[in-house]
Amino acid sequence: LLFLSFNFNRKWIENGKTNVKSNEFDVLIFTQRWPLTVCFEWENKSRLNSTHKCVLPKRNEWTIHGIWPTKYNVIGPQFCNRSLSFDSKALAPIEGALKENWIDIQKGSKPYSFWKHEWDKHGTCAISVRDLNNELKYFQTGLKLLNKYNMIDVLTKSNILPGNKYMVQNYLTGIQKILNKRGQVMCVVDQKTKNSYVHEIRICFNKALQLVDCDGIYHFPTNCNRSQQIIYPNIVPRHQYNVKLI
Repeated sequence: LLFLSFNFNRKWIENGKTNVKSNEFDVLIFTQRWPLTVCFEWENKSRLNSTHKCVLPKRNEWTIHGIWPTKYNVIGPQFCNRSLSFDSKALAPIEGALKENWIDIQKGSKPYSFWKHEWDKHGTCAISVRDLNNELKYFQTGLKLLNKYNMIDVLTKSNILPGNKYMVQNYLTGIQKILNKRGQVMCVVDQKTKNSYVHEIRICFNKALQLVDCDGIYHFPTNCNRSQQIIYPNIVPRHQYNVKLI
């Protein structure tokens, strides 16, 4: 296992592989995250002084992390065109929906900083795709994908419900059963209690935005402990533990 200390300052789990230098990619990873686990992670990053607070959605629902153009077995491409600067005004027509569904969990962050990061790092690498070729389209497409493939619905149909814990294979099988494609499940681990929490679920699309298997992406199919039940929390764990990513 590769143990990585928490570093969630606008970073996803991407260590251990050399980033791609070109703009070419094989698949688009659509990443949803469970806000309660993300909040737990964020709060624990400041466990000594408790300065990190969270902004959570009104309901327990999965929210968007991003759409990530990705080559198989490596990380990236990233930051493909720095001339495509982020313009918050371009998102005015959908800003309300983004605030509900593409939430910045980190309370006190600069306005638009999360969306800016996702556009700069990932969106600028997706412009070869017609439905992602500008800032508004990129974020609109994320909202459309969430509406169609929301993991609260997918997991509920598989009888995987918040407030319980399941083997990671149950999550993986449930996703495949409902979507007929293989996805990826990512966890965080409390190093004091050794409890694992479901953190993100990723599903994959080709350049025509057709759902495809995620085979071949980095960390496929999971970084979770396969021999342990994975907690799907219905409240934010409030203990001040030393949390690390697998």
